[in-house]
Amino acid sequence: MSRVFSWVMLGVSIVAMGAAMVLGTSAAVPYFGPTWPFLTFGGTPSSGTVTTLTWIAAVTAGAGVLAGLYALRGGVWVSPRRLLIAGAVVACVYAMLPPAGSVDMMNYAIYGRIADLGRDPYVTTPLRLAHTGDPVGLLMPSGWQRVPTVYGPIMTFIQWLAAHFGGNSMARIIFLLKWANAAAFVGTGVILHRMTGPDPVRRLRACLLWTANPLILFWMVGSGHADAFAVFFLVAALYAARRSAFAGGVLGGAAVAVKASFLFPAVGLVVAAWLSPARFRRAAASAVGLLLVAGGGYLLAGPAALNSLNARLGRKKDRYLPVPEYILTHHGLYTLWMGALAVALTAFLWWRSGLPFALWRRPSDETRRLPLDVLPVAVLAFGTTLVSPLQYPWYDAMLLPVLALLSYRRLDWMLILRGVMLGVFTLPGVRVNGYQHFYVRWANLVWLIVFIVVVWWGTRRTGAEPSAESPTLSSPSSVSPPSSSPAPA
Repeated sequence: MSRVFSWVMLGVSIVAMGAAMVLGTSAAVPYFGPTWPFLTFGGTPSSGTVTTLTWIAAVTAGAGVLAGLYALRGGVWVSPRRLLIAGAVVACVYAMLPPAGSVDMMNYAIYGRIADLGRDPYVTTPLRLAHTGDPVGLLMPSGWQRVPTVYGPIMTFIQWLAAHFGGNSMARIIFLLKWANAAAFVGTGVILHRMTGPDPVRRLRACLLWTANPLILFWMVGSGHADAFAVFFLVAALYAARRSAFAGGVLGGAAVAVKASFLFPAVGLVVAAWLSPARFRRAAASAVGLLLVAGGGYLLAGPAALNSLNARLGRKKDRYLPVPEYILTHHGLYTLWMGALAVALTAFLWWRSGLPFALWRRPSDETRRLPLDVLPVAVLAFGTTLVSPLQYPWYDAMLLPVLALLSYRRLDWMLILRGVMLGVFTLPGVRVNGYQHFYVRWANLVWLIVFIVVVWWGTRRTGAEPSAESPTLSSPSSVSPPSSSPAPA
């Protein structure tokens, strides 16, 4: 029964979200000029219609994924390969539909256009481009008119490439970007399929969390967020690091050069290399690769890139956690407060993960049972993302792949419910009611408290020692241990 329910809910979610995109300009789909080459009816559905469609899509997506994960208790109920292909097909369909859920893709097109015209997108704002009468700049959305790009040099290059071939049409630029997003999304799913090994249960779980998850499909392809590229490089880094720590560091640096928030899980790659038998050589190789790409990229972009990023992090309007007013009025105290929360949560997760002392001692028989190549990345990703002052449902794209590579299934339902919650509060996306920001702060705080309790409860008896009966953040019961022999750097 749960299998049939999962199929129905996943199908309803995909169709409902597709309908919201294809109907035309609305509270979910921004106006971006002539729509060719996108497939659209060109209508103007009401705000109530698209809000209903997107909320139905969010709720049924969560229900479908949870039902599918529950059905896994009885074994594999569908071929992981077929589900992977199905997700890839939906990604291609979504790539042909207009962007929805936010105006971010319009900003990407404008920053790419600025770069293609020979200007610096880290200095030139969309408003300045619009003042030149440029047809792409004139379509700038509100809210980001005076904000230069906050994305890394690799993302800026991708945007420039799309703008170079898209010309003076925002629709063509976005169309090319969406297909690039689809390629990155499917590529991530393929790598996860390979990394989860021959076990069909693990492969199917990875598909449900990523490739066949309608919500993440929508945010990565339908809405076209830059996180799709950063996640692709991060997952590729985890895959490459199993053979070469340097290659893993290079790809991790590429993720940071797409979006700076991926610095923390990228540092986890260096920590994972340190936890391997050849810790000094592999950690050094990983760090060099990371600094070479991330550091070198931002160095080439110039100090304006860091200044723009700092201004974005200091923006307090769209915070998703409640913060005392006194702290909000003092920028330095605000930064310290958020940093302290990230350190505290990361330390807590590291403690409960089963590796409280692994940084300072050589790998023992117990620690070798854990997935040392993924666990540090997961701890740093969760520890920093969940308390970040900026949180949107597409930010969870960083968390789902690393969770899919671990076996701590008690967090599956937590992340799916969080995705539904943030999705309902964010959608339809282009027009957002002011009350949503108020409620989501407290809802997110409650979720975070429950998350901490779940992690604590799941490890309360065994503490730092992993076991199959009472799993830690990454129970080794279904995870293949890394090789104990030194791997090439």
